[in-house]
Amino acid sequence: MLCFAAAVAERSQPAAEPAGVPDARPPVDSEEDRVVMASIDDLMRTQKLYRDENLTLDRLARKAGIPARRISMAINRLASRNVSQYVNDHRVAEACRLLAGTEQPITMVMFEAGFQTKSNFNREFQRVVGTSPSAWRAAQNRSRESA
Repeated sequence: MLCFAAAVAERSQPAAEPAGVPDARPPVDSEEDRVVMASIDDLMRTQKLYRDENLTLDRLARKAGIPARRISMAINRLASRNVSQYVNDHRVAEACRLLAGTEQPITMVMFEAGFQTKSNFNREFQRVVGTSPSAWRAAQNRSRESA
């Protein structure tokens, strides 16, 4: 019994890398990550994929033709966010553009930017911008009026 426990414990320890053998994991900020991120950024910008309220990592991967794991790793490493936060960052940027450039009701802006629920929209807007959508719009209007 003691031998079995020792064998299991030994297998659970990570194997030491032999001297001189490089780590197989890609570096924290690899060129491949930058290429993946550039491709995803381009899709977000040109096709406005963030407007799809049902956008998932798998759907994004299919549209990009890149494995979901690669997308997730690149976004995590380069943007220091998960995929959901990354997509919501794009949605909030679109919401800001619409709030500043139109008189659309905030709820319409929310849907047009790709959010499904007001609570998620408000939470993510607060996370990214630091204030509520209505306060942000009011501040934008005040700054335009004073200019």
